Amino acid sequence: MLSLLALAAAAAAEPPKSVPTVVGGLEGCWNVPGKVGGKDATSVAHGEWQIGHLYFVLHLRSVAPGLPYEAAIIFGAERAGAPPELQKAGTIGSYWLDTFGGAGPVKTTGMATKSGFWVAYDYGDSIYTNRFDRIGKDWRWTIVEQEPGKPQKLFAEYRLTPTTCRKMDFSL
Repeated sequence: MLSLLALAAAAAAEPPKSVPTVVGGLEGCWNVPGKVGGKDATSVAHGEWQIGHLYFVLHLRSVAPGLPYEAAIIFGAERAGAPPELQKAGTIGSYWLDTFGGAGPVKTTGMATKSGFWVAYDYGDSIYTNRFDRIGKDWRWTIVEQEPGKPQKLFAEYRLTPTTCRKMDFSL
């Protein structure tokens, strides 16, 4: 009887919130010309759903000569236990792991928008807001840095254009 009650309670539990579908617009392979700190930073990217659409991973890799860089950006929905302002529909949480080691979990806030989505990573000494805006089949990705007491500044800007995945290796 007790196990039947446990099963009934589990079935009645609220299903986990899902990642806003707009994030899945980054699925597939992309050419990613852009600039970081005003310098050319051409990359390629591959986006795919993971674990039955619970998470979305955007894997970015630099192809600029002499500028090795790689990142795995994981997008997920905020879950129970998150601050109340992040428990509403359309919110996005994220981890950014890269060749600089990834900072591990940092406070993130994110939200679907009319034309895409944004996610902000709060590292304590600065906040980096990543904005993805859909432009036809392409995406515009900007990263703005905000240091306390200073004006915002553009950290990076990319244009993602769809491409074939042939000859691209994004093994993690």
